[in-house]
This record gives sequence, C-alpha cells and structure tokens, in this order.
Amino acid sequence: MKKEQIIEIPLPDTSEIEKQVIADMIASPYMLGDVIPLLHLDFFTSKPRQEEYKAIVDHYNRGQGIDPWSIGSVTGEAFMNDILPIYGSAGGTVFTVQHANILRTMAAKRRAYFAAHAFLTEVLKPATTEAEILSMTVQFTAHVEGPSRLQSDVKLSEALEDTKADLKQEEELKEQGKTVKVKTGFFFLDDTLGGGMRPGWLVILAARPSVGKTALMLQMAKHAASEGEAVMIFSMEMTTQELTTRLLYGTEKVRPYEVNRVQVDWNQYAAAETELKPLPLFINDFSRQLDDIVTRLTQAVKDGRCQIAFVDYLGLMQDAVNPGDTKLYQAIAKITGTLKAVAKRLAIPIVLLCQLNRDQKREHRAPELHDLRDSGSIEQDADVVIMLDPQKNGTLWAWLRKNRNGKRDIAFTLKPNATYTVFEEDTPFVDSDEDDQDL
Repeated sequence: MKKEQIIEIPLPDTSEIEKQVIADMIASPYMLGDVIPLLHLDFFTSKPRQEEYKAIVDHYNRGQGIDPWSIGSVTGEAFMNDILPIYGSAGGTVFTVQHANILRTMAAKRRAYFAAHAFLTEVLKPATTEAEILSMTVQFTAHVEGPSRLQSDVKLSEALEDTKADLKQEEELKEQGKTVKVKTGFFFLDDTLGGGMRPGWLVILAARPSVGKTALMLQMAKHAASEGEAVMIFSMEMTTQELTTRLLYGTEKVRPYEVNRVQVDWNQYAAAETELKPLPLFINDFSRQLDDIVTRLTQAVKDGRCQIAFVDYLGLMQDAVNPGDTKLYQAIAKITGTLKAVAKRLAIPIVLLCQLNRDQKREHRAPELHDLRDSGSIEQDADVVIMLDPQKNGTLWAWLRKNRNGKRDIAFTLKPNATYTVFEEDTPFVDSDEDDQDL
C-alpha cells in the first residue's frame, strides 16, 4: 500500500522527532542501553536516518566509539543538514529516553494510521464475513504493535513463571505431535541438540567445497517444511531452478541421468511434484548483501513465511566478497554477529553455511573449530557448529564441534544415496585420541 495521506486525516509526521532521537543517541551514547530496546529501524522514515540509526547500533554492538564524525560519514550532507544543527543541544539522561518514547508512540500512530485504512478497506468489502472481521482485528493489533515490543528488566520470580509456561507449552505441543523447536530430520542429532534447533540460534554448517553442505541443507529444509515449518532459503551459489532440481532428485522419483539426457518419466515427475508442492518453502537467489537479507528475512517472519532460515553461503555474501575498507575478518564478524542478533530478535533459527580452510584436508584429520575459514567470530557467535568430513568409503562424518546447550565432539555418520541428495543417519560416536589416530 502506498503510504500517502488518507482523506481529511493528516498523516502523523515524525521527521523532526526522528532527527532529535538520532542527535540524542550520538550526544549521549551512555544512554544507548536504555534507548535501543525502545526503538526499531522501521521507526525512521527516511533512508539517511535509517542508515544513521543502523550505524549507531552497529558501533554500540561492536563496542566502538560513537561521535558525529563516525556516524555523520554514512550520510554526509543529510547528516550535516538534519542532525548537526541540533547536536549541540541534544542528549541528556532524561531527554534522550523521553524523546525515544515520543518517537515510539508516534511510530505506533503511523502504524495505526495505515493499519486502520487497510482494516476498513477489507471490512467494507461486500464478501467479507464476520469471522474474517474478527480475525482481522487480531492482525490489526499485531500491525499496530509493530516490530519492537517494549522490553524491560525481568525479576527472577517472573522469569521462572515464564519459563514454566514455556515448558508447559512445549509439553502440550509435544502431546499434540508438535514442537517449538525445528528438527533437522536426523534423530541422533536432534536428540543431542535437545529436540532440535531452538529459536534464536545461529547454526553453522561447515565443510570444504563439494562435500555436501547444500545437499544436507536442502534435506534439513525439506524436513522442516514437511513438519509444517515455513522455510526461507537464501542461495548465493545456486539458482532457484538448480535448488529445485536438487529437491526433485531428493524425492528419488526423478533421477539426474534422466534429466541430463532429457528422458524424464513424467509420471514419476508428477509424483515428485505432488510431494514437494505443498511444502511452505521459499527460495531467494538474488539477495547477496547482509542488509537486504536481514530486511527480507524480517518481512518474511512478519508475514508468517519463515520459521527457519538457511543462508548458502557466507563466503559468497557481497559483504564478504567486497569488504571495502574493512578487513575480511571484520566483515565476517559483522555478518555472523548480525545474523545471531537477527535470529534472536526474530525468534527463529538461522543456519549459515560456510567453508573450512585447507589445513584440515591437507593434514588428514577431523575438522576442528579453528578450521572455520577467515574468522574466529564464526565460532564465537554460533550456538551450534556442525562440520562435515568425507570418508574414503563414501560416507560423511558430521562432527558436532559446538553445542551451547549440550554434548559436543560427537560425530554422526551420514550415508548418502546414489545421487548424493539424501542422507541416512547412523549411530553417533564420541571423539577420542584413539579416534583421531584412526583418522
């Protein structure tokens, strides 16, 4: 919907308070711990102010200094014209929080303005039923609430009650055959992870090139989608058609040699389509920059089109390919740190594929955390790290090298099918000196 004034009702203008909040945040960086939870990027209605806000939050998250020069450099003339003139009188303990709350309220009014218009437009349609109207009232509230719920410190007694409620909800969902965790589809791995991948997790799936990262990712994605979880795949390596073909091969009803020779059994193809078409799985093969991925991922979650995301892969993200003036390890640290923060904010697991360095293959040993290519921040930001190690007999060993909430240094044997598109899990074993010698 185009955001323009509705008849005779003025659109709430937040431009001046947006400028004031940006100036306050720069003038009083010691207040950011109180202010950032009140705000969200969507509260700012112009691109320059969004970029300034993102720069402030990024500096704060990285522990970097915040001043007019570092923040102003991102928008240049816009900063000079809008923010600098009021910077001298900005900030302060009381006013910084006060102005942030005003912007928060004004942003809610803007959301209510457009939500009301959309609500009335749908309600007044002749075919709209009473049940649909009641359903839309719930959506209206969600739209007005927006992307940034008000957060506050939580007393331990309240946290215990919340935890009990979450556990009881998980118990009820389990009795219904559902779960709030997203399963990988591999029994032993899911069991070791405590039932699957949790919302807020950043999961790393790492391997050398052509080992099977993408194939394993697609199997996990298909399993999650078959369980009713909406799946979003960001692919920088393969096109949508290539991934779709891989998924067709994974049904084992369509075979690569048939496709390559253009000798497709269309009855089998139709059976594969029937298996795949109902899956809530979405593929994006054009977003390559971190900001674009985060924006589209946020929207997909808000629209109910994503409960788990896969990003394939780290080394091909534009921020890593062309890091600009920053060093590669710094660019990668920003990517992993941001994706972890986004997973937590959106309450979904994000699975990030990445490459291992050459040392592991050259030294003929099992992969370790220090083999993660280009940056130690990958290990630091990840909740779970799974590393693939091909064996001479054609199987894969999937090493669980980091597991923030449970056992690690466990290997799961994965046996691929003839087309290397489906893997079967075998009994796991624990790493030991003896095992290392065998490698």
